[in-house]
Amino acid sequence: MSFLGSFVRDSVVYAIPSMISRGLSIFLVPLYTRVLTPDDYGALDLLTAFASLVNLTVALEVSQGVARYYAGEQNTDRKVVYASSAFWFTVFCYTVFLVVSLFFSSELAILVMGRDGLEVYFQIGVISIGLNGIFYLIQNQFRWELRSRHYAVVSIIVSFVTAGLAVTLAYILKWGLKGLLYGMVGGALVGCIYGLWHLRNSFRFRFQWKRLKEMLLFSAPLVPSGVAVFISHYIDRLMIKHYLSLHEVGLYGIGFRLASVVGLIMVGFQGALTPLVYAHYRDPQTPRQLAQIFRLFLVFALMVFVILSLFAEEILVLMTTRAYYSAAQIVMFLIPAILLSNMYIFAPGIGIAKKTHLILWINLFGAGLNTLFNLLLIPIYGISGAAAATLMGYSCVFVVYMRCSQKFYFVPHEWKRIVIAVILLSGLAYLVPQLSLSTWLVIALKLVGIVAALLVVLLTGLIRMSELRNLQDLIK
Repeated sequence: MSFLGSFVRDSVVYAIPSMISRGLSIFLVPLYTRVLTPDDYGALDLLTAFASLVNLTVALEVSQGVARYYAGEQNTDRKVVYASSAFWFTVFCYTVFLVVSLFFSSELAILVMGRDGLEVYFQIGVISIGLNGIFYLIQNQFRWELRSRHYAVVSIIVSFVTAGLAVTLAYILKWGLKGLLYGMVGGALVGCIYGLWHLRNSFRFRFQWKRLKEMLLFSAPLVPSGVAVFISHYIDRLMIKHYLSLHEVGLYGIGFRLASVVGLIMVGFQGALTPLVYAHYRDPQTPRQLAQIFRLFLVFALMVFVILSLFAEEILVLMTTRAYYSAAQIVMFLIPAILLSNMYIFAPGIGIAKKTHLILWINLFGAGLNTLFNLLLIPIYGISGAAAATLMGYSCVFVVYMRCSQKFYFVPHEWKRIVIAVILLSGLAYLVPQLSLSTWLVIALKLVGIVAALLVVLLTGLIRMSELRNLQDLIK
């Protein structure tokens, strides 16, 4: 099957669990806002930030080393050695992390979660972080082996187990934040068990330092880069906590959760694209097809951006309590910020050329910009300033990523069409919610805005009618 055909088929498979996961995430918003105060949600968001830092650094991003060497290795036995060495190294790293974190939990709980009295919650959270770190490696192994259906199944299982336990423990049994954290532990544990069973021929009692060293030489430069990514992702929450309060962190977190629905598009593309690019980048047709995939992605991303931006207030009124309504003001900024933070997958040249040291410098640049923008804007504009700062920072990082990638692996993107569509749809998403009209008239105008967005996508040529007709054939 061609690169493009394989991509479309696999991206649909990867998108299914993502859609379910994001759907459940939105389903849980009413639960979060009814069992957690904004302060509690802020503490949970800070714990999530800590989890991201741990997952980026503790195992030295060895999973990315597996991605680089596993797909191109022809020897079956050596494939097993690569996968197994990475697995046992990851288990060791997270075991050390758990021991240290639990031993110093009383001190770390205050530092991480922002207030006293949360030591038990931190301990449960740390167990969840360790299990999720191991699950992340297991889940990615399905991607590197191009077993997209198993990836989808394990992702769906984890989503449903996590959500089911969270609803039962936090809402029905009224355990609150503790119930939500136990739900995360249960989901990750079930995911690890399922994944290890189905990858029992890949993960064995094998370990070679030589193979691990190869992978770490590729992935280790990504660790400081990972710290920079963490700063870019979470400096907004940390500075909101510093300049404002946990209450505002909670509001920002709910706005971010709504905006993160756009990730359902990203994961489908991300799950399928990276392994396929590494497998097919030598094919002369791949750059042209990659440009087509990028335009297809932008069509879906821009439509979701317009819909969520137009109806952010209505969604929050429907799904949350009054304490969270003001989060609507930041959704428009956070949707493109979330997209841009993950769109490096469309700039594969750096990875193909094995110039991973450039990723470090790009992410350090982004972290510095995000920090500067947040320092300047949060004291003046509050959480809206944080959201705008995050968008500005990620926009700059994406531009640098793409320029560097194009030098090593040129892809013929149609930038004029893309820029025109982005400007027009951004203007639409910003201006319509500003109108002071009656409720039903505003809703009608927003529906018209969605139709207008579709016309913009077609008239700018961001996607062709012939491409729409071909999508179904490609999936088949």
